[in-house]
Amino acid sequence: MEALRSRPVASLGHVSERKHPLALSNRRRASHVALSHHGGTVAAATVVGVALPAVSAATPAPANLERAVPELDPKNFHDFISGGDLCVVDYYTDWCGPCQVMHKELEKMTAAFKSVKFAKLNCGNCQEFSTRQRIRSLPTFRLYYKGTCLDEITGAKPTQLRQLLTHYLCMTTIS
Repeated sequence: MEALRSRPVASLGHVSERKHPLALSNRRRASHVALSHHGGTVAAATVVGVALPAVSAATPAPANLERAVPELDPKNFHDFISGGDLCVVDYYTDWCGPCQVMHKELEKMTAAFKSVKFAKLNCGNCQEFSTRQRIRSLPTFRLYYKGTCLDEITGAKPTQLRQLLTHYLCMTTIS
């Protein structure tokens, strides 16, 4: 087994060294942002993780096949997730770097997963709603089917999101 390397871990207030088995590379990037809700304000800290998976540089889908990802708000959220389709909701903020990376990936996924409904919800505009939804880090992706949350992914993990979508699409076509 490879020796554990020490790496700095950021948190809300201090940076400490922690031995972590995933810290095997000097190349580190933030994969998600942790949120802390205190008295109606949102504090954030970037969580240092392993390098993000490489995004394929293969030819992107033509722009006319990509659908625009609609913006949700608390008023239309429940109507969106209650339909009979598999839905993905991207919880994000404008200032979150990994969230912006995933927006581009979501637009590509709309072409690849035509039967899935995609939407995004800006947690910066509706902090109370995101607190009630128990969103703790950004970006967060939740998969819903008929109003029920099936699964959740936190962080900029496009490959994992694609795998989950494929898995649940197979399940919904069988049942």
